[in-house]
Amino acid sequence: MVVSCSLRLKDGSMSEKKRKIDEAKARAMAEYRKERGLILKEIKSRGPLTIPEISKATGLQESNVFRHLTALGQFGKVGIVGEKEGYVTYALIKE
Repeated sequence: MVVSCSLRLKDGSMSEKKRKIDEAKARAMAEYRKERGLILKEIKSRGPLTIPEISKATGLQESNVFRHLTALGQFGKVGIVGEKEGYVTYALIKE
C-alpha cells in the first residue's frame, strides 16, 4: 500500500511524499483498534470492570485485555478506580 501525505517543511512550504505502509503492520493496528473499541464499549455500557469480566464479555484473552488496558491507560482513556473480588477495576476517564 502506498499512502500520499503532505509534510510541512522548516521553511513553511509543503512537500508531497509517498510512504510505503507495511500491510501486516496496518492489519495489526486495525485489529488493535477493533479490540480496544470492544473493551471501551464494554466499560462504557457496564461501568467499572475487571480484566476477567472484560475478557469474558469480549472473548479476548486476559493477557490481551491487560495489554490493551495498559495502552488505554497511557492514552488517558481508562484508569484503575477500585477493586472487586480481588481484581482491580477499570473505568473510563472523564475528559
